[in-house]
Formats: sequence, C-alpha cells, structure tokens
Amino acid sequence: MHNIKFHNGIEYPPIIMSTNWMDYPTMKKVVTAGLKIGFRAFDTARDYHNEHIVGRVLKECLAEQNIDRSEIFITTKIGNSQQRLGNIEEQLEISLKNLQTDYVDCWMMHWPYPNFFIDTYHKMEKVYKTGKVHAIGMANYHVRHFNKLFEAGIEIVPHCVQFEHHPMRVAQDILDFCQKHNIAIQAYSPLCRMIPKIKESPILNRIAKRLNKTVGQIILRWHYQHQSIPCFKSTKPERLAENFNIWDFELTETDMELINSMDEDYKYHLESASCPGF
Repeated sequence: MHNIKFHNGIEYPPIIMSTNWMDYPTMKKVVTAGLKIGFRAFDTARDYHNEHIVGRVLKECLAEQNIDRSEIFITTKIGNSQQRLGNIEEQLEISLKNLQTDYVDCWMMHWPYPNFFIDTYHKMEKVYKTGKVHAIGMANYHVRHFNKLFEAGIEIVPHCVQFEHHPMRVAQDILDFCQKHNIAIQAYSPLCRMIPKIKESPILNRIAKRLNKTVGQIILRWHYQHQSIPCFKSTKPERLAENFNIWDFELTETDMELINSMDEDYKYHLESASCPGF
C-alpha cells in the first residue's frame, strides 16, 4: 500500500471511506471499525448534511484509538447552494467548525455549477493560499469544464478530481487529461454499486477465481494499479475489511486491458439532476 502524491507534494492514502448520508450511530460503528482495519482517508460534503457528524465521530474515534489528526485525511466539498451564495471563504469556516479541525486536507467543488464554477474556483485558490486547505479540486468535471477553467486563467492547477469511475465507465478522456496536467483521480461508485453487469461479468469472475479474490477486490485493485483512488461507502465492517484487503496481489497487463474493455460509458448517477445545464 503506497500513498498517492498531489503535484504540491501532499500525500494521501490510496483508498477512501465515504460517509455520505450516514447518521451518528452508523458512522460511529463504521469509522471505529475502519480505523482499526487501516483506513485513514474519509470523504464527506456539505450537501450530505452530516459534515458535523463526521467531525464528532472522527474526534471521538481518534481519541479512543490514540490516533493523531495528522494521520488522517479529510475531504469535504462545496455544494451548489454555497456556490450561489458566493461567500466561499466563510463556507470553509463553517466546514472547519463542523469537522472540528483547523484545516481540511482536500477541499472540492462538488459540481461545475453553470455560471458559478469559475468564480468559485478563483475564491478557492485564495483560501488555499491561507493554508486552511492543503489541496483543492473538484468533483464531476468533464474535460470541457477543465478547459473552461483553464481558459479563465487560473493560478493553481487543481490537485485532484473526483468522478464516477469504474470498469463500465473508464472515462479515458478524463484520465488522459488528468495525466497530462498531473491531476490526481478519485473514483466514486468505484464498484458501480455491484450492478448485475458488474457482479456477473465473465471477465471479472474469471480473474477473481484465478486470484482467489472477490469481484469487488479485483475492481479496487484495478483502480489502485492505474492510480484511481476508490472512494466507497459501506455500513458493514466485514465489507470494509474485505475491500481493504487488496495489497497482496497484482493484476497483469492483460487483466487490466480486459477490465478496460468492459467500458460502456455507463453512469449509475444522473449528473444533470444535481447540475442543471450540465
């Protein structure tokens, strides 16, 4: 297991636990187990309406397991409604208070919200310079959004982007763009919710049988080997342990190519529902 490095030198773990929509009892159980298993990166967002619960749970769990704040990596995101308000620096202060921390490791724009995302990014750049966030990025960006951002004359190349990424949505154009500009990749829905086409895939099942691993472990290893950092949610500690156990085997180049061949540009999540005019 090797950390990934942003282009500013900041390192972060190669697998991330999502906390979206979890309530306190669920999150306390999951984070307690996750930290014991080895998870050190946690993802949330203002629009998940539980940023304050993440802060409470992490503070409690770190104290209970004698883990320092510096040993974990916290990501949160700015929602569309915060972009409309425009008070981006104030929104970060709200997140810091919710998370009970004096810095955020990675701060993202949740959507390239039309007519707002360029101005939002410029304001994020200013906040980044204060040191209150160690990296800035975005979620759900396509190449066209990056192009508009770059054309607007930004000072700081985004450190990372998070988007729906899995064997049925390889998104090679985004991968190529990010590689060219040294932008790190995070994948949400990295297992595509184990829909039947994934779960029953002959390609994935053949590889899994050969390596004595689960289909989920094969997909997460595929992410790891092309440095796409999976960000997934599970409320079952045993599933967290299983999904974390991907460091003792390696996929061949042929395996990687076969998994890439499953690409259908399929999206489980409807992007336009959260970003009108997308």
